Amino acid sequence: MIAPAVPASLAEVLAFRHPGVVRRYCKEYGGSPAEAEEVFQEMLKWLYLGSRCPADTEAAARCVMTGEIVKLDWMWHTFLLFTPDYAAFCDRYFGFFLHHVPEPEDEADEPESPEDVRAQLEHQYALVYDVLGEQTLLVWYDECRYAAAA
Repeated sequence: MIAPAVPASLAEVLAFRHPGVVRRYCKEYGGSPAEAEEVFQEMLKWLYLGSRCPADTEAAARCVMTGEIVKLDWMWHTFLLFTPDYAAFCDRYFGFFLHHVPEPEDEADEPESPEDVRAQLEHQYALVYDVLGEQTLLVWYDECRYAAAA
């Protein structure tokens, strides 16, 4: 029997490279290879964060994609296209497959209360700060560096 993988450190996750994903992202979404590499690195941070707040937890405790970081979601979608590589990455670095779970259709049509949205975002911002640091929090949500071009 093989022992389960020990979750990797953030530094180990950020050392992962996949030139095919970066090239495919450039082709699908535009931008320079350097920009795509940067988005890939930030997407790796998102996956690391997501590995620490699984989708089957209470709704308020989940990490959710927001407009400020939509490019990270685009890169994640691109990585998912390389299914065997993505599965091997998850197994190696997290010890489990990190699913991409879209918002259920029935929930997408129901507006959340401002209080619920605020509580969810406060939780997420605190988690980003605690796990990835202040600089990542600022770049993702204050600078909106990974938002879609308006």
